[in-house]
Amino acid sequence: MKRIVSILLILGLCTAGCIGDSPYDPQAKCGTPENLIFEKGSNQLSWNIISQGEGYYEIQYGEQGFTLGNGTTVVTYKNSYNLPLYKNNKYDFYVRKNCGIDNGRSNWAGPVTVLASNTTTCIKPGYATYSKTTSSVYSSTFDATVTWENDGISAYETVLTTSSAPPASGELVISGQKAIYIGLSKTVNYNFFVRKRCADNTFSDFYGPYPIKWD
Repeated sequence: MKRIVSILLILGLCTAGCIGDSPYDPQAKCGTPENLIFEKGSNQLSWNIISQGEGYYEIQYGEQGFTLGNGTTVVTYKNSYNLPLYKNNKYDFYVRKNCGIDNGRSNWAGPVTVLASNTTTCIKPGYATYSKTTSSVYSSTFDATVTWENDGISAYETVLTTSSAPPASGELVISGQKAIYIGLSKTVNYNFFVRKRCADNTFSDFYGPYPIKWD
């Protein structure tokens, strides 16, 4: 099994310019998030879900007064997110929903301006997702590209194994990358684990096991 970690994560692990302004106009079906609330104890930003259905949320944040398009953008499938903030720094936050090509993106909600009262606790990723490809329906192997919830700044450790037990350690993935696994067997069920490296070089708990398989 050959593992490659080399491709920048386009979906939410880069600065806002990577997502940028919508290439298609926001539609009424993609409602703008409302009631943005910041929880100082956990540095968690949350909001009300206006439009149902498929899609995800884009959060853009940065120092107070930053211009949209110049902040850091992260993506989440939940209606809340624990942001990597530092005590006594002021931040602005914006949120919008991406409802896909058919329904477009909503308008940005915000800004919400806060003074962080503490540095964010090191929290493990909340989810992972993957895509898979194969060279042929007759091939016995497939490739998997795995991404996970992240803050766009921190480094993460990842593990792909056939065991369901949390590993002792993993392979380091620097900020802005995803994990690609090549030559996986279509007859084997794998488990993926990921954890966050914290600012003090400690680690969060592992998220997982997250199953990865061909069918």
